[in-house]
Amino acid sequence: MMDAATPGKPSQPRPVRRRPFLGVLFECCGVYARIYRDPDATCYVGRCPRCLRMLKVRVGPDGTPTRFLRAR
Repeated sequence: MMDAATPGKPSQPRPVRRRPFLGVLFECCGVYARIYRDPDATCYVGRCPRCLRMLKVRVGPDGTPTRFLRAR
């Protein structure tokens, strides 16, 4: 792919920005879903995909390195 601004040189691919997420098993309905970090980076927010029960997980210095959780 050539860049229109600099003829003859290939353009650099844009870096992909992935949104941080937590994997959650919603025990209310037995389904797995991802919940994503809010733009302020203060918490992860999401809902059960079946019953729409809300889940909010705060981000803090005393947190856990676990990326997969169970919501009861």
